[in-house]
Amino acid sequence: MSDEVNKATNKIYVSYNQLHDIIRQTVQRTKLIEKFSPTLLIAISAGGFLPTRILRNIIKSEIGGKSLPIQTIGLCLYESEKHEIYKTQWISTDQQNDPLAISFSGQHILIIDEVDETRTTLSYAVKELKKDIEKQRNLVEENNQEWIEPKLGVFVVHNKMVTKHGNLPEDLMKDSYFVGENVSGEWIVYPWDALDIDEHTLLAENRNKTNKLTLPSDGND
Repeated sequence: MSDEVNKATNKIYVSYNQLHDIIRQTVQRTKLIEKFSPTLLIAISAGGFLPTRILRNIIKSEIGGKSLPIQTIGLCLYESEKHEIYKTQWISTDQQNDPLAISFSGQHILIIDEVDETRTTLSYAVKELKKDIEKQRNLVEENNQEWIEPKLGVFVVHNKMVTKHGNLPEDLMKDSYFVGENVSGEWIVYPWDALDIDEHTLLAENRNKTNKLTLPSDGND
């Protein structure tokens, strides 16, 4: 396994090297490039930033010089019984008024976050993107322009095997949900959370060989 479980504090530490290895191995194991061929990466702020950058580099090393843009969305989860969530940053999709707006037509859009815990954030992101896609589709069709239906996928470094409060579309879960490792309910400490990176790396590398982390049984394998 790539991480250490610290029983005293119930934490899993992940180093930069381990993070990179998990992402690289997941791309290979799930055949992500062959099966999904991402053309647009969307990082969920802020935990998705570094995984997205690493993933982009790995994908581009395989596909060559093709463009692979990164966009960012920001979401804030208000912890309450309703698990309310709202946008703090979003993608511009208004092509009529914004020259930098994104076209979704024909895109293979991969949403990236570090962890899928309650699935609330990912569920919200997918639903809102689907709304934007529908708006663009309607506008394109009104103008008698060509429209190619985009595909949505999700990539997470870790999936927590806990009760989920959100849901993802069945076809996405079956064909384009990519997971690095399954964990139980431990608190995952990523390298960007560290104040002392040397101590953090030591905790991650001196891993306790317990069966806390498992590779997903991917339907995409």
